Amino acid sequence: MKLEVKRRDNFFSIFFSWKIPFVQKTFRFHTKLYASPNAWVHGYSSRTETGQYVLFHDYDNLDKKSIVNELKYLQKKYGLGDYYLFKLDREDSFHAVNLDVFPIVRAYEIQQNTSCDQAFIHAIKNLQTREWVLRWGIKGLRDCPKFDSVIYSRGNKRVRSTAHGAFLTKLGVPLDLNKGRWDGNKLLTFVDYDTANRIK
Repeated sequence: MKLEVKRRDNFFSIFFSWKIPFVQKTFRFHTKLYASPNAWVHGYSSRTETGQYVLFHDYDNLDKKSIVNELKYLQKKYGLGDYYLFKLDREDSFHAVNLDVFPIVRAYEIQQNTSCDQAFIHAIKNLQTREWVLRWGIKGLRDCPKFDSVIYSRGNKRVRSTAHGAFLTKLGVPLDLNKGRWDGNKLLTFVDYDTANRIK
């Protein structure tokens, strides 16, 4: 008989295995014990009011230089516009936002070519609302993401989301909504969600 317990940030994994000698089989049981959500978080959606999507990337445990190099690669490969980088209050944790608008299939393809957490990449398939969400408010004892820098693009300037651009200006991003091509949409969806993940 073997019992193994592994601890992650917000859950325990418990493995139990038992060999049954007379049938030459092993019974294995695996379960997870999660912390109950107890912190409401304010986020905003990648979806536009016309059903297009801007690009959201959520990076954990990756240094800024590697992230910037990846974003420059994406700009070149897909002809993307500027990226706006936000620093979280954990080491090597960043959010990146690109305001170009895409159909869901194209946005998902680009998302899959990033080093983001797999759960975040595939959230579009798992959430009923079919959207990626980034936090903009506090999270338990953690501070709001802070605007860090712009990764400027030399590529073609696509149509961008006006609603997302207007919101980012309120977060300190130096954007001029009178220059470039904007979709003119005004509605941005905000999402409040309950979490127990990394709230300290």
